[in-house]
Amino acid sequence: MTRNRNITVQILKELSWTDRLLPLLIILAMMVGILLSVYAPSSRDAFNSSAELEGVSAPLAVGLIVMMVPPLCKVEWENLHVYARRREFVNQIAISLFINWIVGPFVMFGLAWLTLFDEEEYRTGIIMIGLARCIAMVLVWNEIAQGDNTLCAITVLINSLLQIVLYAPYQIFFCYVITGSSSSAGSSIGVTYPLVAKSVAVFLGVPLGFGVLIRLLGIQLLGMKRYQERLIPYIGPWALIGLLYTIIVIFIAKGDDFIKNIGSAFRCFVPLIVYFLIMWFGTFFFMRFMSNYLYTRQAKTLSKEKEEKEPLVCGCEKEEGKWNAKQCSANYAETITQTFTAASNNFELSLAIAISIYGSGSKQAIAATFGPLLEVPILLILTYVARIFQEKFLWVDKERESDEIE
Repeated sequence: MTRNRNITVQILKELSWTDRLLPLLIILAMMVGILLSVYAPSSRDAFNSSAELEGVSAPLAVGLIVMMVPPLCKVEWENLHVYARRREFVNQIAISLFINWIVGPFVMFGLAWLTLFDEEEYRTGIIMIGLARCIAMVLVWNEIAQGDNTLCAITVLINSLLQIVLYAPYQIFFCYVITGSSSSAGSSIGVTYPLVAKSVAVFLGVPLGFGVLIRLLGIQLLGMKRYQERLIPYIGPWALIGLLYTIIVIFIAKGDDFIKNIGSAFRCFVPLIVYFLIMWFGTFFFMRFMSNYLYTRQAKTLSKEKEEKEPLVCGCEKEEGKWNAKQCSANYAETITQTFTAASNNFELSLAIAISIYGSGSKQAIAATFGPLLEVPILLILTYVARIFQEKFLWVDKERESDEIE
């Protein structure tokens, strides 16, 4: 009990106050938007501007771009060429691509149809969350859970680049083509590939450009240490400001309709919660098996080269008091990095594209706001589970650390 309490205290200390309070702040932003929508309907006109950016009013478009920039300032773009040459991560990257871009979208698609079969607009918003792979918060969860930070950085870089290319065709495929319906028929506004591609180019491409430019110039002018200690703390809060501002505007536009259909809206919670749990626990046990398999195969190869009869395993298979000791050759840092990467999503991107395509007051946009509302507390709890699993399972990298200390 004392051990578990210490882990809880340590996890909470490693989170900033804004990370801890994010779900509460999102709920408060929703409430403010709904109250303004119901009791001050004229407030809707304040955010309607004749100037638009890809169908989004200028005031709201600024909020969407501001929301996206800070996470992209934290991505290690300057190390892309270094990571590209690291052959030891080839297997891990291949597994990550399969889980993130094949398994994840199909799992969310299936859950959305299973639970929201009669709510097309909410269903589309939920599916769009599953298409946006995480590039921001996963860095936080992975560090708290003591995963492999280098592997996580590589995965974030790859997902960031792939989203520019894949999000538009994925949105059309999963939201319309795979169901057999026409994209133009599936929405009253006529959703087409060029429309989605332009939205991605603006609301991911523009923030990406700003993020890369700010990071590279900041490091060049200030140095890495001062950039991390001085500039990032100033830039970071703007992601939260942009997100809360966007949520308030969404619920100002459709707060009254949201109250009337609140039961249908909260049905969106079901596929999201189940998705996070399936992706996290499914990836954890799959990666534990795969990590053990890859390590053992490598060990057998080394044994043959050295003409040894037995494979080089960690030698702790019979240790008592541990779970699933047969897979003691699994690597904790790699396993947990893949686990959190698979279970996390880029809710900022899905929200921005939903607003751009369907409008700030659409049910698709409302569904997209539930992503961060649920993801943050659920994955925070799962960081605690990860630290428990770190103690309860046997891991080859943790055994090495123990041997080095001794």
